[in-house]
Amino acid sequence: MDFNTAYKLNAAIPLRRSFKSFIQEPLDEALIEELIDFISALFPPAQDEIDWNFDTLPYVDMMKLCSRDPGVKAPHYLILRAEHKNFSLQMSAYIGEMAVLFLTSKGIATRWLGNLAIDEDFPDTLPFIAAIAFGRSEEDFRDGSFLDRLPAGKTCVGQYAKYRDIMDAARFAPTFMNKQPLTFIADDRNTIHIFRKKVLMKNPVISYAQCLDAGAAMAHIEVAALASGNEKTRIYRLSKPPMFKNMIYQCSITIE
Repeated sequence: MDFNTAYKLNAAIPLRRSFKSFIQEPLDEALIEELIDFISALFPPAQDEIDWNFDTLPYVDMMKLCSRDPGVKAPHYLILRAEHKNFSLQMSAYIGEMAVLFLTSKGIATRWLGNLAIDEDFPDTLPFIAAIAFGRSEEDFRDGSFLDRLPAGKTCVGQYAKYRDIMDAARFAPTFMNKQPLTFIADDRNTIHIFRKKVLMKNPVISYAQCLDAGAAMAHIEVAALASGNEKTRIYRLSKPPMFKNMIYQCSITIE
């Protein structure tokens, strides 16, 4: 991603929010094509090769895939798919949140759909991971002055002060039901490690959502780092990550 693109996406971070309603008018086809080109050009982080793809669907086609109403009626939906491998959830959410920031920068409203139930997907497709509703809305974007987030001292550990803007971008990433389960640990090697809380009773729904939360945070950190001029920012997974009680390692991000 070049600096200009990262700068625009970074400016969208404090404006992004989850919209409740959408104007039921389709967006210009040129904007949909621009979104498709943007997503197709992404190089999502993955330790192993993970096959992924996506679709943009109108409401009528979306209803054909769902076993029940998607909960939010929008003119368009972004469908994210990936093969079942370790880190595929985080990678898919990284792609989805990059798309969210791109759309936000264009003045387009978005909403991650947490309870979507796909009854039967198109034949010969990869497994469904998540979906995002998008379109124009009469609701306002955030003005950047208020975000309902825990203070940095509650979610950031270690030498994070020198990455203040980048860490704020990470904290502003969306999380399932705004639970904010992530911890960001900055070490003395210009690296930020992302952990998520262990889920009580190993609830698979919550675990799934938290993996998506980590992927969205990855996107915010990368965008903020690149917009700050750190051209060699790299996301990867350590084979022997640091261990912390009651937390599960997600990934590491080196900022240079």
